[in-house]
Amino acid sequence: MDLELFSALLQNLLHLNVLYGDTPELYEKFERAFCYHSALQPMFTAKELRRLADGMREETIYGFEDELGVCLQFLRFYGKVFLLGPFVRAGFADEKVQRTLLAHRVPVSFASSIRVYYSAFPLIGANTVRQTVSAIICAFTGQSEEYAYCRLKNAGSAVSLPQPMHAESLDYSSLHRRYDAENAFLRRIETGDVENVLPALRQMNLEGMQQPRYINAIYQSPSIGLSMLRALARKAAERGGASLVEIHEITQRAAQHVLAAKSLAEQARLGDAMILELTEAVRRSRESLSGLSDPIRRVVEHIRLNYSQELTLADLSKIAHLSESYLTKAFKAEVGMTISRYIAHLRCRQAAEMLTSGRTPVQDISSYVGYSDNNYFVKVFKREYGVTPSEYRANPDPK
Repeated sequence: MDLELFSALLQNLLHLNVLYGDTPELYEKFERAFCYHSALQPMFTAKELRRLADGMREETIYGFEDELGVCLQFLRFYGKVFLLGPFVRAGFADEKVQRTLLAHRVPVSFASSIRVYYSAFPLIGANTVRQTVSAIICAFTGQSEEYAYCRLKNAGSAVSLPQPMHAESLDYSSLHRRYDAENAFLRRIETGDVENVLPALRQMNLEGMQQPRYINAIYQSPSIGLSMLRALARKAAERGGASLVEIHEITQRAAQHVLAAKSLAEQARLGDAMILELTEAVRRSRESLSGLSDPIRRVVEHIRLNYSQELTLADLSKIAHLSESYLTKAFKAEVGMTISRYIAHLRCRQAAEMLTSGRTPVQDISSYVGYSDNNYFVKVFKREYGVTPSEYRANPDPK
């Protein structure tokens, strides 16, 4: 029996953490990774898990929910104990946690760290977990009967608590280190630092691995982790000045290929390739501004990020720290066109991309790129491309 495949199916279909084995280290590993505090969660301790596992029956799935509302299911399959979770069945409930803290004389200051702990786990119904496990077991063994289900009562009320209680609060310093590493990684993208962006990504992931496991538990799902990485990288590339169209194409293509990937290693490779492409796009964009003075570069970057909004000469002069008249002359001298023409150029370029990539009505495109008057948009577009938007859509590459 391929228990590694069995475990991988459980984890990928349910997006749950799955641990399995037949040694005491299994329960110790789970306690270290996921037990917030043994007094609040006695059934999450290695001692209690081992006791429960020693008494479990074959062909039975066991489950329980602790006083914080965090759930675990476990079973014995082909001689190995499988621990599925933790997971939660509902959103965080302040009142429930407050009652629990009061009952155990735990200071209310720990509510914040418990909220972080709770939100790290996937939101899924206990029946969904049980039914999915049963279905996978049936597929592996060929048996038609589902495993029985036994819900255990929370043993928390029977535990003698030490007084005063010394609760284990969340290590917030580790979160700060993680966010510092994340910001360093994003700065690599924003500055087009192709050489150092992947090492920064590795450092960010390393900081995440060194935190208590429960802080990042929900991000262990490859699809969730890559989705978050894609969203962060997109915004960093946008702030770095890369073309929005290019950013969208790179990240959309990456998502398409990740969905078709056949292994986690391939997904990781595709993620790295996406980060490199985005960072290179930022570098190309920044290099295209290399001949500009600092004031004009700031104005060009601002226009590129905000060209669809109303941009006044007064606002742009404040960004450049130049008078309006001097900015007007300097901009044309360095960029080769007036400010208004440059804005029109960017708007029409975005419109041209939309005209060829979808069926969005011309009037909607006009409004989207920054023109409230559709007739004026048609006039400006024809000046840029020599044809009207409708003609361009019909024949974007005339011979």
